Amino acid sequence: MLFKKPMLAITGCLIISFLLTSQIQAAILKGHILDGKTREPLVGALIVDKQNNLINDLTGLDGSFIIKNANPGTHIFVIQYLGYITQEKEVAISTNNDVLAYDFLLEPEMIKLDQVEIDGSFDKESSVYARSLEKGADNVLNAMSAKTIQLLPDNTIASVLQRMSGVSVERTSSGEPSYAIIRGMDRRYNYTLVNGIKIPSPDNNYRYVPMDMFPADLLARLEVIKTLTPSMEGDAIGGAMNLVMKDAPDRLTISANAGTGFSELLTERKYTYFDKKVVSDKSPADLHGSDYQATPYDFTYKNFDYKTRKLPMDQFLGLSIGNRFLKEKQLGIMLAMSYQNLFKGSDRVWLRPENQPQPGNVPSFDDIYIRKYNTQSTRYGFHSKIDYEFSPNNKISLYNLYLEMDEAENRESIDTSLSIGRDGVGTGNTYLMYRSKIRNQSIYNSTLQGEHTFLEDFKVNWSGVYSLAKSNSPDWSEYQTVQQVGFDINHNHTSTPQVLNIPFYRIWTRNSDKDLAGYLNLSYHKKLFEQDVTFAAGGLYRDKSRDNKYNEWDLVPKTSSSGQPVPYDGNLTPDKFADFNGVTAAEGSPINPLTYTATEKITAYYIQATILLHEKFSVLGGVRAEQTDQGWKTAQDPKIAYGATGTVRYTDMLPSLHLKYRINGNQNLRLSYFSAINRPGFFEYVPYTISGDNFSISGNPKLLHATSDNFDVRYEFFPNSFDQLLAGVFYKKITNPIETGVKFTGTSSATLVPDNFGTAQNYGLELAFAKYWGHIGLSGNYTYTNSKITTSKFFYNASYITVDTVQTRPLQGQSPHIGNVSVLFKNPKTGLNAQLALVYTGKNIVYVSPFLDLDYWQRSTAQLSFSIEKHVFKYFTIYLKANNLLNTPVIVEILKPNIYRTGKFALPYQTRSDRVTVQKDYYGQSFTFGIRFRNLNNN
Repeated sequence: MLFKKPMLAITGCLIISFLLTSQIQAAILKGHILDGKTREPLVGALIVDKQNNLINDLTGLDGSFIIKNANPGTHIFVIQYLGYITQEKEVAISTNNDVLAYDFLLEPEMIKLDQVEIDGSFDKESSVYARSLEKGADNVLNAMSAKTIQLLPDNTIASVLQRMSGVSVERTSSGEPSYAIIRGMDRRYNYTLVNGIKIPSPDNNYRYVPMDMFPADLLARLEVIKTLTPSMEGDAIGGAMNLVMKDAPDRLTISANAGTGFSELLTERKYTYFDKKVVSDKSPADLHGSDYQATPYDFTYKNFDYKTRKLPMDQFLGLSIGNRFLKEKQLGIMLAMSYQNLFKGSDRVWLRPENQPQPGNVPSFDDIYIRKYNTQSTRYGFHSKIDYEFSPNNKISLYNLYLEMDEAENRESIDTSLSIGRDGVGTGNTYLMYRSKIRNQSIYNSTLQGEHTFLEDFKVNWSGVYSLAKSNSPDWSEYQTVQQVGFDINHNHTSTPQVLNIPFYRIWTRNSDKDLAGYLNLSYHKKLFEQDVTFAAGGLYRDKSRDNKYNEWDLVPKTSSSGQPVPYDGNLTPDKFADFNGVTAAEGSPINPLTYTATEKITAYYIQATILLHEKFSVLGGVRAEQTDQGWKTAQDPKIAYGATGTVRYTDMLPSLHLKYRINGNQNLRLSYFSAINRPGFFEYVPYTISGDNFSISGNPKLLHATSDNFDVRYEFFPNSFDQLLAGVFYKKITNPIETGVKFTGTSSATLVPDNFGTAQNYGLELAFAKYWGHIGLSGNYTYTNSKITTSKFFYNASYITVDTVQTRPLQGQSPHIGNVSVLFKNPKTGLNAQLALVYTGKNIVYVSPFLDLDYWQRSTAQLSFSIEKHVFKYFTIYLKANNLLNTPVIVEILKPNIYRTGKFALPYQTRSDRVTVQKDYYGQSFTFGIRFRNLNNN
């Protein structure tokens, strides 16, 4: 395989680096360089021999150093670290065989400005700062720093999330991670924050934000918050993701990144694409009015003129500039941008189930799809932050973020019917299907914030927020041809001529989700009974409006004078189509229920108090009230279509309590309870039915919002700034959980419908650890999750009778076991860093079947990645990242005995007798390499 050569090169690079840094030594001097107050190790501290001005070593990940070539005599070593007082130490070495051990303690620099003392400052993009947040937080969270993210083999935040404790991801058709699942709770149960502010989703269906829109190089820190305080919005049963963007540094900082890469899969089968410029952004209804009678000549057909490229190369560019200005550095400015242009592919086999199983509840299938996906994803990210300190007690900031992701997808499918014209393997109707699809998604957020302190104890912070998320899919087009294939009496392969087949979709969709929000938080600190108490209160108001447009035309191919289909010559032109499917279809489905407007008004208030008892025990408790007022109106007549218009109003009281016991300076014990909710998306309320990739999709106007009670216990041990051990358990009880199930109407149609499924339980344990020895580090996490939900099911028995029954199963998307292990090598002296990372995700349900034990399970996966970087010259670093080295497939199965391995109707890819394989995806390896610049020394 292609990835073996880069791996050999990487291994050779590591071996050479070790050899270059190894010499025949004399006496040995070793020890640690530590913070003089906290005894925290200082990573990358410099130790210099003053007599010959040689850099002897830079401390490793645990603050350790070793000098192996110290000659006999008296040496004066200078120890330096940014933000600390330089120290000189005289060391006498008597013989070549001496082994001396010294620990050097550095004192932080103290800068005095009148009555104000500033004791150094944290690098907020460092792992040390991320650890300090986990340790000092009032609630349960995990944090990952920009420095850690930089070394990972990941380019988007979605990819980074899969490496955090308790988080797994859902992938797109091209294999890219997109949505996060936290503690086994489906993506719908989580929300996304940017700098603590909730942002809307551009997804035209749901609330959750596609995390692959965020380039990883824009972040200062990534946080996964697992327990909610009253001051946080309450619709996160699983958790919340907070993306903390880069902030203005204390001095001029310029960083840049340029890279390229490729997908190994596309080197084998090439990349197929179409010209995106031929696609019209406006539909015939947009151009001529909603009552316009379209003709086949109103549409382009050039978006099916496919071309191929042998090896498209990815492109990566990034730039950030920040500084603080004026005499007292009151003004801070940070500007950053990121550009990514990626080419991905995937190969898929999919067996579409029949709407009803065979007698005895045996799974049955009606089509075999063999699909090839080619996807170009272009990401743009821009963010700016301007802050100004009027005084130490008054600060204001303006933050702006713009993200855009443009996708162009070509899908080619071969569909062999198992139910039409089939009398054995290799026979039946065969459909060749082609898709040309463009989707543009964007998020814009502008936040004005103020922080004010009055009388030293009373603090006010406020935020005014404007957000706009948009999605646009112009001229989503699909067409297909059909022919009969088989064998003649002499066993020779035969086929009829290809003919165009209905439907020929031409779909324009667009939506916008606009938020206007205001936040206000007040806090007052006071001594009560000699204990520190902080009272807080506040709230928010959000006015959300969603506008969704959907226009669809289904073209019908011409037939001969006798009514027979006309053979297809491979040239797609408008004169091959006669009309549209449906009486009013030429008007672009003007009354389609997916053309709708919706509003949501959220009013929330909270009160909370934080009490610190005897410097060991802290209590944070309070309650939050959230009032939800939703409404929607579709283009349908409410007298004819149930749920065409509707309103939903409810109020939730959400108490929470967080106890934290500080065992000592390095250990915490936490106990938390919080109540949370989950609101349905507008798309889930609207009574539509549309076609999806595998099933039709429909809404449910009767859907209820979900509520939950959540409990957490966690033990934390932080031996130093880098090492950690986190161990905890959690329990969730969810009322009216929302899942998407497959519902059947008779035996002719299967539809995915969101519904409430009674009461569910979700519990488990989490373990996260990190340990560093010199230049070697080992980190990882493991999460066990067990969820249970009991729902009604059907059983189609041997007497051809459908019987009602029940089944207890896990929640959709929940894996019982997920884990990460990373081995890290980091040598500040040579500037060589490397990481080998493994991500394991256990099996989980991806589709819920209405029939007993016929749910679709995704098999467990293990993804191996590698990254390496080398500091060169003074300000540059070269790097290589390699993903999915094992070419791990995604396999979906029905866990029932397999009757399709042999015989007349044997199906492909059936390797086990105890389960039926219904889907198999391959993505191949991907490689990225490039160079980074930073005007500050990387060490």
